[in-house]
Amino acid sequence: MFKSFFDPEGPFATAVNRIVTLILLNVLWLLCSVPVFTLGASTTALYTVLLHILAGEESHVTRQFFKAFGENFQRATGIWMILLAAMGIFFFDLYYAGCTGSFWWRLLALFGLQIVAMELTFVFPLLARYENNWRAHMRNAAVLAVTHLPKMLLIWLIWAVPVAGCIWIEEVFYALLGVWLLIGFAGLFYVTALLIKPIFDQMENSKKK
Repeated sequence: MFKSFFDPEGPFATAVNRIVTLILLNVLWLLCSVPVFTLGASTTALYTVLLHILAGEESHVTRQFFKAFGENFQRATGIWMILLAAMGIFFFDLYYAGCTGSFWWRLLALFGLQIVAMELTFVFPLLARYENNWRAHMRNAAVLAVTHLPKMLLIWLIWAVPVAGCIWIEEVFYALLGVWLLIGFAGLFYVTALLIKPIFDQMENSKKK
């Protein structure tokens, strides 16, 4: 038992190595997302590394992250700017609906934000995994969101619980602040990649048949 505990190939060492990797990725993602407009490229780079890890293709994490960041920068940034602008418009519409009391305007704004959330769930993993133009990636992200609705809702729930807790409960925010800065974001992206990877595997296996 103790021999397997200290075995560098054992489950304990593997778990520790995975945690250290996620901490490193969390730091890289936060640093590369600071300018905000680079958030799309940094998220794509993070998913690239995570999908390789889940496929058992681990390599030099930092080098792989920055390589993916550079290769996907233009497309990822363009898509992120589109989605960020859409979020700004729909949040303004939501604010306007609150000021005017318009039910239909609020409904339209919430529907628009849901579309943006659907894109955000799948478009950056698609960018990390496949070569395609930005229009095709956005179209495919919408298709995956609709055809895998239960899994998408599960991903939303996994993100919503800690994020909503930090937003609405001050004590939770301060309690989890250190976790967010250390491993929180990379951990949530890791769980998201775990849920999305089988979808990609299924797509690729169906193409081979």
